[in-house]
Amino acid sequence: MSNENVKARRNKKGLGLKEVIIVTLFSVLTFFVSMVTAIPFAGSVKLMLYAGYALMAIISGPIYVLMISKSSKVGTQILFFGIKALYYLLIGQVLTGIIFFVTGFICEAICMGDGYHNPIKAGAAYTLHTVVYGLGSFFPVIFLGEKYTQGLIDKGYDVETVNTMVSTYKNPVIVITVILTLVVTCIIGMLIGYALMKKQFQPAGVTE
Repeated sequence: MSNENVKARRNKKGLGLKEVIIVTLFSVLTFFVSMVTAIPFAGSVKLMLYAGYALMAIISGPIYVLMISKSSKVGTQILFFGIKALYYLLIGQVLTGIIFFVTGFICEAICMGDGYHNPIKAGAAYTLHTVVYGLGSFFPVIFLGEKYTQGLIDKGYDVETVNTMVSTYKNPVIVITVILTLVVTCIIGMLIGYALMKKQFQPAGVTE
């Protein structure tokens, strides 16, 4: 039996405790990266959407590649996005949390079979994950409308700031260009990740 077939059979067993810990840690790490990369651009919604998210996608790419090399079993994608979904549910953003959970299952479906060992399928799952996560702040404004914006104003947010945010998130050109930016930067991040895998991680014995 070939090495690839052995891996495929092993991956069908699902996550064990070791993999749950690994995926949880990597999910938290990518979430932390998204917070840190947003800080330098926090003064501008547009800069945060483009530059902040672009940095997030590039930096998180190698982290993701390392994660799926350490945990390529069924459930990895669900847990990877599920950790972030749980956070948003806990802070009251139910719609965003539900969308994240559903996307996690879609990413898992993409990686079924040999997907975790297929750079194209694994990259597609990472790109979908990152695009949906990047659009997370858009969802409440787009789907909940005035109810959400009024809630922000009631919490003490400046009306002008809220209106600027709403107009930005509802602009279809911005939505499309943010998606395209994330797709391109996800590809860059994945390429960097696989390059590091070949030149650094595998020679160092970090991965097989």
